[in-house]
Amino acid sequence: MAADRYFQTDVQWDGSFEYPSENAHMPTAPGFEPAPGVTLRPFFGKRLMMSHVSYLPRAVAPLHQHAEEQLTFVLSGRLNFTVGNDTRWMEPGDIVSIPSMVPHGAVAGDEGCVQVDMFSPPREGFKVLMAQAGKGTPA
Repeated sequence: MAADRYFQTDVQWDGSFEYPSENAHMPTAPGFEPAPGVTLRPFFGKRLMMSHVSYLPRAVAPLHQHAEEQLTFVLSGRLNFTVGNDTRWMEPGDIVSIPSMVPHGAVAGDEGCVQVDMFSPPREGFKVLMAQAGKGTPA
């Protein structure tokens, strides 16, 4: 496909939705704290989800693993991020992919950090954690 034809201009739509469209302001959306100083604010689509993650200075997201594929994109601050046997500093604009079941974790830098995590398929466990925190379930 040619770049100048990427956006389809003859849009056809019957007005129906597969699921209701939602929106939120992620820095203030409902969330939960899975580790001291780490706040996750998830947002769900049907086959994709994202989470706005904020860290206080030097907060730790312990090493963990899950079946869902993950992308992590740093928005601000610094993050010492481990994926498998590789640990490196990530800064604003850096992104990393985490394949299914690969252990990963992070430690925020001295100024804290904000990142966006994307998951496919959605992490259903986040809905449970939101309910346990009394926050309901976003989108």
